[in-house]
Amino acid sequence: MDLVGIGVVLIGIAFIILAIYFSKVLQQVGNILQDVDKTVEALPRQLNGILDETGNLIQNSNNALADMNTKLENLTPLFQVVGDLGESTQTLTSSLVDVTSSVQQKGEHTDVSEQNKRLGSVYGSAMLGYYFFKKRKETSDATPYSKANDQPIKKLPTPQNTSH
Repeated sequence: MDLVGIGVVLIGIAFIILAIYFSKVLQQVGNILQDVDKTVEALPRQLNGILDETGNLIQNSNNALADMNTKLENLTPLFQVVGDLGESTQTLTSSLVDVTSSVQQKGEHTDVSEQNKRLGSVYGSAMLGYYFFKKRKETSDATPYSKANDQPIKKLPTPQNTSH
């Protein structure tokens, strides 16, 4: 055998080794494609489940939104009443502020001596009433009368403790 024959045998052996290696790689690729095929077959079932759950979620969301809209429609008149009440109290408050400011302005324009005279007459009237009340009480305490006969009430002597 000469060198050409040895070279051809070596090329043949290398080709056989290469064919075995490619067959193993192709076997692995075949297994991967089978797994991909199984996954692709399961995808429609999984997507149907996901789409069903999504549909249920959208349905529940729509129901909750409709319920909230109904409750909001029921509460709208209450909010309108509260708003009207707020506007009414604001109007009343502004009216009171106007009255207070006008009274204050009238009070600022009055003379201090006139205000003192008014206060003096009020204090004088109060003192006169107190004086009459005090005098009336003193006279009623000094001569007690029976209301039925207008006769002075007689006081009985207090009993003496006579223990032997």
